[in-house]
Amino acid sequence: MARPTRPLLRLDPPTPRARVTRPGFPSPRTIDRDLQIATPAGQRLQALSRVLSSGTPALQLRADPSGLAPERLLVFELTADVGGFMRAATRVPGLEFVGADELEPDGLDRNPALYLMIPDGRALTQMASLWREYAAGRELPYGFAPWRDLFQQMKDLRAWGPQDRLTPEDAAVLAEQRADARGRVRLEIELVFRAVGGAEAEVSGLLAERGGTVISTSRIDGARYHALLADVPLAEVQAVLARGYVGLIASEAVMHIRPQSAVHLTVVEPDDAQPPPVAGNPTGDPIVAVFDAVPLAGHPRLAGRLSVEDPFDLERRSVGPRIHGTAMASAVLHGDLQASSPPLDRSVHFVNVMYAPAPIDDAERFPDRLPADLFHAAVARMKTGPDATAPHVIVINASLGDRNKPFAGRMSGWARVIDYLSYAYGVLFVISAGNHGAELETIDVDVIAFENLSPAERAKVALRASGSAMAYRRVLAPAESMNALTVGALHGDAGGPTPEAALTFDVWADTGLCTVSSALGPGHAGAVKPDILAPGGRHHVRLSPRGQGHALTPLRNAGAFGGVLVAVPPDQRVARPDAVGKSIGTSVASALTTGLAARAHEALEAVYEDFLDIPAAHRAVLMKALLVHSARWTVARDLIVETLGPADNRLHVRQKDNVRRYLGFGAIDGDVVLDCTSDRATLWSVGRLGSDEAHTVSIPIPAAMAGRATPHEVCVTVAWMAPPRIGAPRYRGVQIKIVEPHDAAALLAVSADGLQPDYNQAHNGTVVHRRWEGARAAAFAENATFDVVVQRQVDDFADLTPYAVATTVKMAGVNDIYAQVRDRLAVRPRVPVVGT
Repeated sequence: MARPTRPLLRLDPPTPRARVTRPGFPSPRTIDRDLQIATPAGQRLQALSRVLSSGTPALQLRADPSGLAPERLLVFELTADVGGFMRAATRVPGLEFVGADELEPDGLDRNPALYLMIPDGRALTQMASLWREYAAGRELPYGFAPWRDLFQQMKDLRAWGPQDRLTPEDAAVLAEQRADARGRVRLEIELVFRAVGGAEAEVSGLLAERGGTVISTSRIDGARYHALLADVPLAEVQAVLARGYVGLIASEAVMHIRPQSAVHLTVVEPDDAQPPPVAGNPTGDPIVAVFDAVPLAGHPRLAGRLSVEDPFDLERRSVGPRIHGTAMASAVLHGDLQASSPPLDRSVHFVNVMYAPAPIDDAERFPDRLPADLFHAAVARMKTGPDATAPHVIVINASLGDRNKPFAGRMSGWARVIDYLSYAYGVLFVISAGNHGAELETIDVDVIAFENLSPAERAKVALRASGSAMAYRRVLAPAESMNALTVGALHGDAGGPTPEAALTFDVWADTGLCTVSSALGPGHAGAVKPDILAPGGRHHVRLSPRGQGHALTPLRNAGAFGGVLVAVPPDQRVARPDAVGKSIGTSVASALTTGLAARAHEALEAVYEDFLDIPAAHRAVLMKALLVHSARWTVARDLIVETLGPADNRLHVRQKDNVRRYLGFGAIDGDVVLDCTSDRATLWSVGRLGSDEAHTVSIPIPAAMAGRATPHEVCVTVAWMAPPRIGAPRYRGVQIKIVEPHDAAALLAVSADGLQPDYNQAHNGTVVHRRWEGARAAAFAENATFDVVVQRQVDDFADLTPYAVATTVKMAGVNDIYAQVRDRLAVRPRVPVVGT
């Protein structure tokens, strides 16, 4: 690519500073001792204490499958995380701490938590003894105070049972599964992760007894992930759905039973367009990889530009049409072919993780392995050892979404493994949010009336229908990943208008919304998901009667009316070797975003001689920061607030919650990622933070901004990869915050922009994006800076965390902004800057 005319500027390194303290959260709710004794949880402990004190062997307790018993997974549901409890738990011999989880807030508790543990007979006896001391009002022994706190905050205590092993969401999907020709259904069985033990052998034996077969297994210690892929008879599936105390669902070695992953791949519609030929050859090692279905690597737009790796021997099995992998590789390398952008300078590494099994079957699929296992093996092979196949890769595109696992509060094993891989290998996963093709039903207007509405009113009708189905249109696994950049599809592309068929509508044209099929957030623990929107084509809908109203069905062949132009394999309609087609949805949006990350990396390489000397993990989080930094809520914000409410401005947080479900942090702007303008300067820097440390990021304020009553803004984005605390109440191992810069904002006469996620919402993930705007004249001294404090909260990880920060200062129409900021920096781009 050509060097940018006004490159992004390298900000002076952040400087250490004292941590800024803010008032803490209220103490967690506690339950009075006498009241606790009378609760069901207290009564269970009282009964356990009586049984054990009577001399009854603890092993006899196992006769009750739902009771508290040795070698059984026990569940403590609490009003909040109990500080120090995991350390105190180790003081009880025979108690194995299995894990914990942060639950969804409820009307009483802000951060409820769940602890899971397996006690042996000794541990159960001592736990009952600690309860007796607490219930009697006596002090617990030294070192056991956290047990007192746990008893005070205990909302429930029970055994992990069938209702926990199969969620209602998974049960609904499993109930629709059809058996194969042998009368079997394939399941994913996640085991209770234990440091030592025979969980896998126990479940494998049980499967054999029940007529099932283990297809493959995976154990990834770093992600605390242990799972089986298995075929089970239909009768066993019915037993699982019954959720009784028999068979697989009753096994105490089983944590979760889930439907087999079924990746939703969007259709690519052949197109007659003939984009110009591709010029030039790629140079340098790939820094981007694509994990997808086997592509047509010899396609003229891909030939010589992909290094294809086939670690799972899928090339020979891919005898069907190689559509999805070809399309996604094209979108990464070339972007939307309708935009005629030059291809990437570097080649792209492609890893085959799926294949098309038959010419008449377009359902490209995984081999007989768990997706998490495939990703773990592929990343380890690429990045480790002297024979690493692609050690320079820092961004991995995964335009894949599991339609059987929409996020419903419980993270998938696939997402947890991606979080582990992101942190352990310093790579950024760019993942599609997923697509929902189900129709949107409405009863407030019939078909004829809908056809007679204005385009603006049609958009509102469709949005109300979408809002009523919001709970069923969540992001698809692994898009809930904490460390990944999750991409939704913006309703738009680089193509021109297309004629519409009868009863077919471009219902969200010019609204700034995501496509009607794009999956909605939020993510784990309320994180902003999708993080960003990128062009995903104009997804049209078909109108059909439904009772007193109608249904709007997203078109399967949407590419016939719009979409992103990509390379595709030749077919009967377009037989020439250089065939192209239109793609719609979050898959191609994710691929375009990955390509933009690669272009940003190439642009920075071109202007900073030492850019490749920056550690890979820093460059990965820098790409993450830059992509989100360019995001901004579109005009759809007003439409969402008006249509979905609530109208009461006092409920503005809920309004913003609705907006971020659809827009995330906003739609990205490639121009901001790649280049600056005379009136806008974007700067970047990287650093490392330890626990409880803070840095000051000093952004030069150009003198040209002084004394002008002109709209101006400052934007700051911070990104990092957090170690996943799998099995701990707070899953996100490292939190970094942007401290609200009240003094700096007053100096520059700006305030926090209302058209962005709420401050607390913005801090729930691993990227924080904040903007401050104003139109009043500011008065400041020469060489003034806009100082922002970036600080890591207290945690129990000793390692320094790499982070990146991107900042922008802008005053529209004032052409000295970029030059004045550049001239105050210690490190300047090596290319000449023109037009300033």
